[in-house]
Amino acid sequence: MNNPKLTFDVEPALEAELARFRDQQALLDRTELIAHIGHYEWSYQLECLLACSEEYARIHDMSVKQVLRAHGSLAGFMRQVHPDDVESFEQASETLRREHAVDRVYRLRCASGEIRHIRECAVEVIDDQGVAIGAFGILQDISDTVRYERDLEYRDELARQSEALTDIGHFIYDEENQRYVYVSDGLARIYGTSAEAYMRDVSSSEDDLADILPEDRERVAEAYRAYIDDGEDCVLEFRIRRDDGSVRWLRELTCAKKKRDGRVIQTLGVIQDITPQKIIEQELLYKDELASQAEAITEIGHFIFDQVSETYAYLSPGFARIHGLSVEEYKSTVNSRNDDIDDLHAEDYERVLEAYDQHRRTGEDLNIEYRIYRSDGAIRWIREQVTSVPGPGGEPRESIGVIQDITEQKNTEKHLREARDSLEQMVKNRTRKLAETVGQLQAEIKEREKISAELAFLANHDALTGLPSLRLCKDRLDHSLAEARRKRQLSSVMFLDLDGFKEVNDAHGHEFGDRVLKTISERITEEIRETDTVARIGGDEFVIISSGLPDRSIAERIASSLIRHISRPLRIEADEVTVSASIGIAFYPGDGRTAEELIRSADQAMYRVKHRGKNNFGFAGGHES
Repeated sequence: MNNPKLTFDVEPALEAELARFRDQQALLDRTELIAHIGHYEWSYQLECLLACSEEYARIHDMSVKQVLRAHGSLAGFMRQVHPDDVESFEQASETLRREHAVDRVYRLRCASGEIRHIRECAVEVIDDQGVAIGAFGILQDISDTVRYERDLEYRDELARQSEALTDIGHFIYDEENQRYVYVSDGLARIYGTSAEAYMRDVSSSEDDLADILPEDRERVAEAYRAYIDDGEDCVLEFRIRRDDGSVRWLRELTCAKKKRDGRVIQTLGVIQDITPQKIIEQELLYKDELASQAEAITEIGHFIFDQVSETYAYLSPGFARIHGLSVEEYKSTVNSRNDDIDDLHAEDYERVLEAYDQHRRTGEDLNIEYRIYRSDGAIRWIREQVTSVPGPGGEPRESIGVIQDITEQKNTEKHLREARDSLEQMVKNRTRKLAETVGQLQAEIKEREKISAELAFLANHDALTGLPSLRLCKDRLDHSLAEARRKRQLSSVMFLDLDGFKEVNDAHGHEFGDRVLKTISERITEEIRETDTVARIGGDEFVIISSGLPDRSIAERIASSLIRHISRPLRIEADEVTVSASIGIAFYPGDGRTAEELIRSADQAMYRVKHRGKNNFGFAGGHES
């Protein structure tokens, strides 16, 4: 007889225990959601996923129901492991079976196609007899962490490469404690030392100025003091002497980090080795002198144009002479950019103006030819070459150019061009008809080659699906059997016939049926191995050739997979239909030694499957699935 009082006491206790369990489960779910972790249980005996948390499923971009179905086999789970990580994953699985625990990292291809980085910790579940019956594990999505670490590595590497490429370095200087907080490898390289040695040896402002040449030291020190007082960005150029005795020109740009009272507490700076640029500037001075000498001999002229004020900083006598004026006369008539281009020929005006503007914007060298009207009204052809000289900040500031009067050369070119054009026209008139004939012959040859290629393809392939035809199928099967005889291997032939296709074709029409056949062909191709051959031999019948089989189980797995995937519903536009497949399997050499014998044996096995209820596969010789 039940005790009412006992029932009254126990039920609340159970209810309280259930409520506490639900609270704990909810807390666990929230914890997993926040930490991007999920747990699972795996069965060794069934080789499938027994249970998993919702976050485990979300990591795979699936619902719990979907992931349980997808991981219903070890092969199903392994399809999601990134191909490059399969080997290390399997090695870790061996470690789990040997040591009963494992901590591994691998990449996972989610249902959405996204690649995620996973960390998994798993332990084996041991029964009362000490036998491992499964595994319990926790997965964590560490994709964000991996991407963040990789991004930091990329940024550090880019900074190092940028410093090496541009000969720059950067630093952080503590103005309150008069010491460097950070010195990059690039800066240390510019000074001919290492970052550690530089930080060790430069411990005061005096040490900082010691490497600067005496001629520049006071100027730099004064600039530093002004920078500390006003806190404005500072740009300096100065020379240093490195430990190896070499002198280098440096450009330094500093900016301040200030307190609220405006006091500079920290300096962020960039140093660039501009020695090559300074060498070029010196070479330009030498070249200017050489240009003056060449001008007197070759009747050329050169100039320096200030791009900021848009006025000439210098004009050579040769430049003015080409324009039919003296230097003073030319300068007095050119007070702006418009004055400078006022003597351009009307037909060259827009082209030259556009080239000047591009040179001014980009600093690229200019090489152009154009016509001008001289002061006496004569038209002269000019060739102009211009190089831009950057200012202290690197922006285009001045242009150094050379002009040459090439009128005689242009006249000669014109006469030669007219003679050449006349000759070319004669040749064109004589060869036009031949070219037209050759073109027609080439077009005919290409068309015939195209038709021949199409006929060759259609002779060996199905026009609808593009799969090999029966003729090509038998040829490949003959090659497969020859290899099997030579290597004493097992080969199989599957004869596949669709169930229910005729009803679909009758109900929806031949065009719809053709689309179904093409989709089914694609599904078959996806499920077989790359070394296998699938051929459409007519209507809804297909033959699949598999070579080099270690045993019959491979063919069984392929057939089982084909049955399952073909029977999935097909959606074409607004209609959804379902067809299945009956498959007969014959093996070489047991079921036949020729292509015809094997196809016939597989065909007969297929018909037996049809008579037993369809949507299945069976073997020749009476051995059924």
